Amino acid sequence: MDRGGRKLQQIREQSTSRAIAIAKPAGPDFLLRRTTQLVKIKTQNVWVLHKQLAVRLIALLLVAALGTVLIANRQNIANYAADFVARSSTVFAQAGLSVAELSLSGYALTSEDLLFETVGLQANPSLVNFDAVTARERLEALPSIETATIRKIYPNSLIVELVEKHPVAIWTVDGVNFAIDAKGERIAPVSAMIEGLPQFIGDGAADDVPAMISTMAEFPTLQEGLLASSRIGDRRWDLIYDSGMRIMLPEANVVAALTSVADLDQRYDIFLRDIELLDMRLNDYVAVRLTDRTPPVENTGDNE
Repeated sequence: MDRGGRKLQQIREQSTSRAIAIAKPAGPDFLLRRTTQLVKIKTQNVWVLHKQLAVRLIALLLVAALGTVLIANRQNIANYAADFVARSSTVFAQAGLSVAELSLSGYALTSEDLLFETVGLQANPSLVNFDAVTARERLEALPSIETATIRKIYPNSLIVELVEKHPVAIWTVDGVNFAIDAKGERIAPVSAMIEGLPQFIGDGAADDVPAMISTMAEFPTLQEGLLASSRIGDRRWDLIYDSGMRIMLPEANVVAALTSVADLDQRYDIFLRDIELLDMRLNDYVAVRLTDRTPPVENTGDNE
């Protein structure tokens, strides 16, 4: 065979080998490797896409398990905590960190005993373990306290500074005196009158006190010698003066009635006269009852 024929034979053999290699079907090993690779790729994609969600689910399960354990043992945990606090308080107290001095300032209406009780000090308390925030909240919950400040001064001092609510009047009901604020709300009971504060008497008077104070402020001459304003039937006011005179005001048109009283005083000095009662409830006229100055008749014992 010549040289050209051999070359042609080689080309045909190579072509036949390629065709056989291409046409050779994939075997089981090849399919298994492809499937394994695809599974790995899908698993990696799922983890990448849902990694954050999975972490949250795991954390939630751990928290739930921890919460279940804590709930199941809450009584023991509370006992251990209370015992620890008691022991540590004793240790701190023995180390010289107990509250040996309590300073209270800024109170006049609130009783000292109530303040001590509200602060919550017990025998030999530890200054370290004392909860100043909770104590301040208890103090500010008292009706008479506006604000409270508590400071720890180591090693053994506690300073409590108070700001009480501002009273505008004294309200007397059923024989008990209460300081009340500008809204007519009780601040605290008081054992005696407070100088400079007007007195209001009667059931239901407190709610009407702010309006009456505002009205009387327009008549300064009528406030001189005024002992108390008495609420009658929770409908109207009587003004009681140190001269013994009582002025009966109407339910309505109180300002007009007070204007008339001020005018009468300017013209006739009614507060210097022997007037026991001045009735301003009627529109047409003023009823006046004079003070009875008749001396009492002495009983001599003679029946003749």
